Amino acid sequence: MAIISGSCVCGAVEFSVQDKFIYSGYCHCSMCRKSSGASGTAIGGIPKEHFSVTTGEEHVKRFSRSKESVSCFCTNCGSTLYGEKPATAMVHVRYGALNSSPTLLPQAHMHVSSKADWYEILDELPQFSEFPPGAVPVESDVR
Repeated sequence: MAIISGSCVCGAVEFSVQDKFIYSGYCHCSMCRKSSGASGTAIGGIPKEHFSVTTGEEHVKRFSRSKESVSCFCTNCGSTLYGEKPATAMVHVRYGALNSSPTLLPQAHMHVSSKADWYEILDELPQFSEFPPGAVPVESDVR
């Protein structure tokens, strides 16, 4: 299985992830919009054991956005790199932080119920008010 590397803008934090993403999509929730400063962000969900910070763990700051989501970013440059999902043992990797393309490209738009009103989705991917059905596996599904 291929390994994909990723990093923050300044290079202080580097990570690697196996190219085994279970799901991928464009998230339009208000938290992703605010943390990215854009209309949303492309993420890929992967079991935690397939992801590791390889350099600069001391530069990773964790912010609990909610009980379901911990946002992880570089303390030096502020790049948001990934989100930890403690209840499901998943990591949501920001595709924009990857150094090369993963095999699984975004499959849908999620959280469109809180999409910015100034942004229009123009592609043909399915759209879901929240998460797509089955996109967030329960803990027993990821072991």
